[in-house]
Amino acid sequence: MSSDPLFGWDLTFKTVEKDIKQKPDVIVAFIHWNLIKRGFRSIGIGDESTLTGDESRSELLPTGWNNNDNYTLRYLFEEKLFILHGLITNGNLIVNLMRSVDLAVSNTAVTIEETVNQTSGSIDKLLPNYKEFMHNIKRDLIDTIIDKPTSSAQTQTAASTSTTSRNSNDDPLRVMPTPMPGVVPDNHNLWDLPPNLRNVGRSDLDPFAPPGGGMIFNPFTPRRDIENPGLGIPGGLPRGAVPPGARFDPFGPPGVGPLPGRRPPPPDADHFPPPGDDMFM
Repeated sequence: MSSDPLFGWDLTFKTVEKDIKQKPDVIVAFIHWNLIKRGFRSIGIGDESTLTGDESRSELLPTGWNNNDNYTLRYLFEEKLFILHGLITNGNLIVNLMRSVDLAVSNTAVTIEETVNQTSGSIDKLLPNYKEFMHNIKRDLIDTIIDKPTSSAQTQTAASTSTTSRNSNDDPLRVMPTPMPGVVPDNHNLWDLPPNLRNVGRSDLDPFAPPGGGMIFNPFTPRRDIENPGLGIPGGLPRGAVPPGARFDPFGPPGVGPLPGRRPPPPDADHFPPPGDDMFM
């Protein structure tokens, strides 16, 4: 008997057949039967979202279930309250199933005239496409909300997962260690020693080590401008260092001539007396 997908439908419909007033009633009765098959139990009508604990559970539709323009039915499943809402609009029946503990909602929409052929008779005459309709009820209305955990369960599961499976490397507050000096950037292990530890700091011991190592400045490196070496170097000062007409003794030892192919240094002005001064007379 249990292998028959329609087992129990005839009995359910017989209990409400005298109450059927319109085609949407057939749809709601069929949805109710699908809920009962999945373990839901009816506890009355209305949209009260609290439980008193003494609700009477039943497999039958409650008295007055289709007395209003819209449908509001209350169910219990796994000790949780569910409220079924049915709204008729523009030839459609919009059905929502809400879990009151966290307001999770599943829904389905049914075109009334395409779904219900007549309001009495066998299932084939009532709902010609009942197999597809059963599939949609199971997929969209029931399984969607049953398989969805409550918000409290989601929070506890997420907290447990993050506590047990978090890796210290995934911690966003973890401070990454500073790589050791001299480590090759391409080396994935930043804590490995340099490949040749003996060469670390060697350039600081050789003032003329290429490319210009050490702490002593070499003015005669290939990159140095010998023609204009700068302050304190034989050959003169940079252009503009001595104002025009000023008396100035060039730096460097006397008698040092210009380098081959270079212009001569400026003349020594000591052989001219200073203007208005006869101390050299």
